[in-house]
This record gives sequence, structure tokens and C-alpha cells, in this order.
Amino acid sequence: MIPAKIEAIFIQITTDFSGVIQNIDAGKFAKNEFSLQESIYEVCPFLEGTVEALETNKPFLLEGMVIVSNNKEYNVDIELFKTENSIEIIIHNRTNVYKIVDQLNQNRNDIFFIKREIAEKNKELDRLRKIADKANEEKSRFLAMMSHEIRNPLNSILGYAELISAEKLTDSVADYIKNLSSAGTNLKVIVDDILDLSRIEAGKLQLASEKISIRNIIQNCENDFKHQQKNEKATLKFYVSNNIPQFLIGDSVRIHQILSNLIGNAIKFTEKGIIKTAVKVVSEDKNEVKILFSVSDTGRGMSDQQITKIFEEYQQNKLSDNRIKGGAGLGLAIVNRLVHAMKGKISVESKLNIGTIFFVEIPFKIVANTITQPLTSHSVKPLINLKEKKILVADDDTLNLTIVSHFLAKEKAEITMVKDGLEALSKIETSSFDVILLDINMPNMTGEELVKKLNIFQEFNAKTPILALTANTTEEDIKRYKDIGFSGVISKPFTSEIFLKKIQEVL
Repeated sequence: MIPAKIEAIFIQITTDFSGVIQNIDAGKFAKNEFSLQESIYEVCPFLEGTVEALETNKPFLLEGMVIVSNNKEYNVDIELFKTENSIEIIIHNRTNVYKIVDQLNQNRNDIFFIKREIAEKNKELDRLRKIADKANEEKSRFLAMMSHEIRNPLNSILGYAELISAEKLTDSVADYIKNLSSAGTNLKVIVDDILDLSRIEAGKLQLASEKISIRNIIQNCENDFKHQQKNEKATLKFYVSNNIPQFLIGDSVRIHQILSNLIGNAIKFTEKGIIKTAVKVVSEDKNEVKILFSVSDTGRGMSDQQITKIFEEYQQNKLSDNRIKGGAGLGLAIVNRLVHAMKGKISVESKLNIGTIFFVEIPFKIVANTITQPLTSHSVKPLINLKEKKILVADDDTLNLTIVSHFLAKEKAEITMVKDGLEALSKIETSSFDVILLDINMPNMTGEELVKKLNIFQEFNAKTPILALTANTTEEDIKRYKDIGFSGVISKPFTSEIFLKKIQEVL
């Protein structure tokens, strides 16, 4: 017995060789359209000619035909088989199947057009990405060039301000020089912040993964700000928990940058009270430790609305902040991005006229086999006296040469000054020096070109350390200078302390 559902989707008919229906053998599909002794061509006119041409005992299939029953069209497949005496015809209702196939074909066509549209969009996005990349490269090149152009005169401004401040001055002139130095320092911060933000946006920020000491970083911050903090009404305090691991894996420069930014901000906005930096362990396992850095102050504080915007670029909580306090509002935006690059998180709590506290939580890998020790004083290697040390300085900027000569003259060093690379070349070929300082961008021959001429150093200066004087201060630049033979880099603008320390270190 054939199930009713199956009977409804087919019909089997026997005809003679001329197509006259002899019998309806099975099935009920479109049964009312077929009558005994009637021609099957009435319902299936497309079979005319096909039936007569059939070969005996060979099945034949027609697909995708259409018949009408009760004024409704149906898609059918027809199987034909010719015997010695008759023709057997099976008609299958494939309407639903063909609907699905049509829909699949339509979907396939839609997918084809969507894919083609996506391909076109991808081409357009690729074109736009290349334009954006080129624009970023141009921006980075422009910022690097502007940094160099700004840092050179800025070095002269800060250098002469330092030299003048060492002279005997009236109170009013001393105040003028103090303000000049402050303005120059603020300009340096702005230039550094813009370049840092540009590197982060361009995806060129590379974090170091090296052995570091959190205690040393905090100690360095304390040493830095102890000399910078001039407000006697505000006290700096630093606390490091005793359970901080002695060594961790991280980027000490960037952590120092984060803390310096937060501490510097706290100093700016705290007229009196306490600025406290504290470090403690949040959680620890055998491989990783989460360290919480907090920087709190008793300054003017912020409203809830101000807190929501402080990590945005160029954000100042008061319109006058950039004039009174200095900076371009980039520091906290950079801190935020650096913290997230380290897979950390930053938050802030603040109350108006009470104070602010920043929390920075960063995970660090633990260096194996280290022992936890309390914070102790660090031994400092004594620096070499520069008296009678022979130092060659090559720089095409007369103002920079004057400043450098004053710095070195105070140390009673023997100074040789030249204004371009060719003059420096002639001196290096004929005289021995204890240290050689080369400006990177000089006429006739650059500092880079000069250092690459290794043969000229062999007779008189084979072991002489060479320092680059440059305003190009990116990590890539500094690495390149060291790779081609420089012993170190003195970044412009520099103070006499930094300048002399760099020379003493390479000696």
C-alpha cells in the first residue's frame, strides 16, 4: 500500500504507442486531468513526438516540464519507459523542489552579487587605507621634521636661560629667566607629547620586555621630582610595599613616563598639601603579579563631568590651564593609551577642592628565582671628572656650539669646535680625543655619514666614544644611531646636567 502523502505527488499511467491512455496504475497527482482512452497529449503536449521516438526497454527522463491542473501550474519530472506492447509514464510533482531550487539559485545569484560588491568595497577600503597610511607617514615625517626644527632653537632658549641664571642677576631679571625656562620646558613637554601620541596612533609604539625593578623606577621618580618641586607648601611622598617582587618583566621607560605624567599633573594642581605616590601588590601567582600604582594629591580636584573627559586628547579642565599650568592636554591621553597597551587599566577618583587620586593597575611577568627585598638606597657609580679631557664638538648651529662650550668650559675640558662634517673629519684624522660629539644634520657631511667612515677613526680615535647630538628622538632613530656606531645619544634640548652626565657615562 502506497502512503497517501506519496500518492499525492505522483501518477503512473500506461499508454499505447500513439499516446492514448490505457490505464492509470497508481498515484493521485492531477488525476482529474487524465481519462482513459483520452490522449495524454491533452495534458502533456510536450510529449508529442517524444513518445514515438522512444527506444524499447530504455528509460527516458524529462525534467522541469510544466502541466496545468485546476488552473494551477505544476513543475514536473517525467519518466518514460517503452516496452514491447505499451509505454509506461510516471509523472512526479516537483513543484516544491523547483521552488527550493529557484530560491537557492536566487540566493546563489544574490551571494554572487554581494561578493562582487564586497570585493569592490574591499578594493575601495584598500585604496582608502593606502591613502590613510600615506597621510600618516606624511604626518609622522612632518612631525619629525617640525620636532627637529623646534628642538634646535628650543635647545638654545633653554641653554642660554640656564647660562644666564647662573650669573649674578637682579631679582626681576631672575624672575624673567625663571619664566623663560618654564615656558621652554612646557614647550618641550608639548613637542614630546605630540610625537608620542603620533607614534601610538600610527601603531609604532613598541613596548620593551626586559628585566626591570619597580623600586628603581620609583626611586628615579623621587630623585627627578625632588629637584623639580619648588613649592615648599606641597610635600612629595613615595611608598613602596615590601612584598613587591625585586625584578619583573616590563618597560621601565614607559612606566616611568606614566608615573612622571601623573606626578607632574598632581604637582601642577596642588598649591599646598601632600602628593603621594604608592605602589602595592593587588594579586600574585607563580607567573604573574598585578601591581597597583596610585598617585594622590590634595589639589583642586575635579567634577564628575570633568572626570569623564580627562583622558581625551587636547582636553584641559579649564580654558586657562594651558596658559597657566602649561601643556597641551595630551599627557593623560598618552598615559591612558600606554596603560592599555600594557594590558592594564586606569581609573580616577576626585572631589572638588579636596583632591584627586589616580589608580593604575598593570600585570607583570615575574622573573624566576628573585628575592623580595625592602627598598634600600642604591649605590651610584661615581662620574668621571672632565677636567683636561679632549672633546671634539661638531655642530653647524653657532648658538648650540656656544652653549656647549660654556657647559664644557665650566668643567675645564679641552674643547675643539667645528661647524660641519668635513671640518670634523679633518680633526678626527689628525688628532686624538677622549670624546667626540657630532650633530646629526650638518652641511657637507652629516654625523651619520661621518660615523660610517670607520677607517678614519682607526689611527687616532679607534676607541673614542662618539655621541650623537640630535633632535631626532624616536626609539627608531636612537636605535639606528647606536647600530651604525654611536656610543650614545644626547637629545636636544638638553640641560647642562643631562649633557655632562651623558659624556661622563660613555667615559
